[in-house]
Amino acid sequence: MITTVSSIMEKDLITIESMDSVDNARQVMAQNRIGCLPVMENGRLVGIITTWDIISSHPNRLVADAMTAPPIYVEPTASLWEAKEKMDKYCIERLLVVEKGQLIGLVTKTRLYFEIAKHFDMLTQLNKKDYIIYEGVKLLKSGKEVSLIFIDIDGFGIIDKEYGHIFGDLILKEVSDLLKAKVPADCFLCRYGGDEFVVLTPYKRDKCMELARELLDTISQHDYSIKVNITASAGISGGRREKSRFSVDYVDDMENLINLASLASTRAKRNKVPLVIAEGFIPSKT
Repeated sequence: MITTVSSIMEKDLITIESMDSVDNARQVMAQNRIGCLPVMENGRLVGIITTWDIISSHPNRLVADAMTAPPIYVEPTASLWEAKEKMDKYCIERLLVVEKGQLIGLVTKTRLYFEIAKHFDMLTQLNKKDYIIYEGVKLLKSGKEVSLIFIDIDGFGIIDKEYGHIFGDLILKEVSDLLKAKVPADCFLCRYGGDEFVVLTPYKRDKCMELARELLDTISQHDYSIKVNITASAGISGGRREKSRFSVDYVDDMENLINLASLASTRAKRNKVPLVIAEGFIPSKT
C-alpha cells in the first residue's frame, strides 16, 4: 500500500486558544520547544501560529490577530506526495492533518522530506513505486486515461554475475538515463525494483504501445559502456477505459494495473517477444 500522512504525523499536539495573547503563545512554544501551535476556537481549528508570526507581532496582540488563517491541511489518507505538493504550493514548513473536521495531527517538512527520500532511488535518480501510484491516482480521479509500461531488462542476472555488481549498476544507470531522455513530459517514470522500470502514461493502448516500442528500441540500440548487448521486455496494461473497470479504491486500481503489466512483461520474456499486452483486469481486493 502507498505510504500516507497518517503514518508519519505527530499526534500529541499542543494547541492554543485564539483569544490568548501572542506572548502566551511564545511562552508555550518556548517551554515545549516547538515551532508552531494550532489555534482553536470553541473546539474548532481556525488557524496556526508559528515562530515567524510571533516574531512579527506585538506580544500583547491576540493570537487571532497574528495567526495564519485559514489553516492549510490534508486528510490522514493523503499520500506523502500530496502533502509535499501542498507544502511547496503554500511555502509552509508544517501541515496540519484533519479528519472529519477534527484536528488529529501535524506533519513537519523535515519529517515529510525524510520519508519521501526513502522513496527515491539514489542510483538512477528516479522515484520509486509510490510516486507512480500517486500520479496514477490523480489521473484516475480527474477522469483521464491510464496505461502502464512495465520494462524488465533481459538477462540482467547474468550480466551481474559475469561483470559484477559495479558494472550492473552502471548498466542500470545508463538505462535509466536513456528512459529519462525518451519518456514524454506528460508521462511518469520510476524504478520499480532491481532491473525493472515502470512508465505511467495518460494514453490509450495504441499510443502506449507505440511509446513502449520506442523505449525498447532505445534500450537495445544504445552503445553501452561495457560493450554488451542490452535488450528489455515490456508488458502493457490499461489504456482501454471501461466504466466498470475501476473500483472506488484508486490505489488498489493502480496496484492491479502494475501487477498486470508486470505479468505481461514476464510472458514477453518467457515467449522471447519484446512486448505483451495484458488482458482483463484483476478484481479489487475490497
